[in-house]
Amino acid sequence: MRKLGTIKDFSYRGDLLVQATFAPAPGAGVLDHRKRNLGRVVRVFGPVRAPYVTVKPTKQPKLSLLGSGVYMEEPK
Repeated sequence: MRKLGTIKDFSYRGDLLVQATFAPAPGAGVLDHRKRNLGRVVRVFGPVRAPYVTVKPTKQPKLSLLGSGVYMEEPK
């Protein structure tokens, strides 16, 4: 697994705002530290060196996710 970044905030629509360490491809799957599916990348924006990513969650996100790391499965 490769660390995508840290969850910084929620949007008013319920999407997760992640401060990323790299720019992933839109539509890529996002996992938590236990390899459970959190959602899919919807949008990548911001500076190239430190992009932000919007993730559409598969189910209602919990407030306890703030500050936690999110990951992506590396291709084999």
